[in-house]
Amino acid sequence: MMGTQGGRVGLQVVAGLALIVLAGPAFAVTLSGRVVPPCEGEPIPGYPALGAPPAITLSTAAADWVIPSCTAWHGNSATLVVGLAARLHSPPDAGVLLTRIGAISSLRSVRYWSVTDRQWNAMFTHAAALEGSGPKNTRGDLTAAELRSGREFYFLAADNRSGYETVSRLRVSEVGKGRIILEIDNVTPLRWLLLTFAAPGDVQTWYFLEHENADSWRFYSLTRVQYASRWFAEVIPNASYINRAVAMYRYIAGIPTDRDLPPGP
Repeated sequence: MMGTQGGRVGLQVVAGLALIVLAGPAFAVTLSGRVVPPCEGEPIPGYPALGAPPAITLSTAAADWVIPSCTAWHGNSATLVVGLAARLHSPPDAGVLLTRIGAISSLRSVRYWSVTDRQWNAMFTHAAALEGSGPKNTRGDLTAAELRSGREFYFLAADNRSGYETVSRLRVSEVGKGRIILEIDNVTPLRWLLLTFAAPGDVQTWYFLEHENADSWRFYSLTRVQYASRWFAEVIPNASYINRAVAMYRYIAGIPTDRDLPPGP
């Protein structure tokens, strides 16, 4: 990725801190640092100022971690973990954010910067909420009232890179008193180049949103990936997970997902 000095920063660095600067806003990306969700106390990375770009940490040393107390960690390890912290503008009522989260069909509008194609791509070619976990039983988008119920919901999405349709589980495990905790994990295997790269439950994302004051919310996403084989870690760019995390943050925040270049190269 070209920075302000024209240098190139490699996202395969296994240790140290990289500050990646773009023509637009600067993104601080910590590589192989600790990722700590906001279960108790302040998270790592910490929350930036309101209106500032998110702070991001990617770790490839997750196998030795203690499972966070506020997550249902599937299995005992991870190939990589991405933590993203930000502050966003949204009304105090959680209904606005829940409505946006439940609009599964709108996922087709999410665009991310592809490190392979070096262009903006749609993240999903198809997306629909489901009645149950059967991939053929599509339904309308999820409502804020439904998400408040704490029930498990399912949705179908076809990733633009693999083209395969995958069923995922979605549940708002906590909502109220200005706090939302959302869990998403894959129910069906994830495939890439005709190969299964993640078994069911091995790609998980948690979203933690907490109202601060007025129209300010703190946002934290935690994504865990456990590859079926270490080979995939050599061929799938880590930067892709960073760029997708940024795109989903922007989507939930109501920011155009392709407004600014992301931190990935």
